[in-house]
Amino acid sequence: MAEKIRVLFIDDDFDFVKAAGVVFDSMGLEVIPASTEAEGFQKLQTEQADVIVLDLVLENVDEGFSIVRKIRNRFNSDVPVVMLSSLAEITGRSLKPEEHPDYFPVNRFLEKPVSPGTLIRQIRDVLGKGDV
Repeated sequence: MAEKIRVLFIDDDFDFVKAAGVVFDSMGLEVIPASTEAEGFQKLQTEQADVIVLDLVLENVDEGFSIVRKIRNRFNSDVPVVMLSSLAEITGRSLKPEEHPDYFPVNRFLEKPVSPGTLIRQIRDVLGKGDV
């Protein structure tokens, strides 16, 4: 059996992370949950995550931006990051990370709500694992 893809899931929506974790597990992915920036950084250093799923809005509206830049700069990590946001649903405005790669150093940006299946496909895609 192939090794599970390890996903560091930094999101303060406990129910979303738990539900995604059930689906992820059935599809060969292991969720490493973190609900705060501090917990996410601690697990980044102690766990061997293959990919990070990061919510844009945690305690502050734009905390995800700060976290991903720290992941890239302070931790010098090139672990792929899939960022999630519900800002477009709330504000009607869509973010375009590809237009500002220095500000949004993420591999994928997905608008919530996103199904676990779609998220898994995007994770596998950024890891070059396709639909395995």
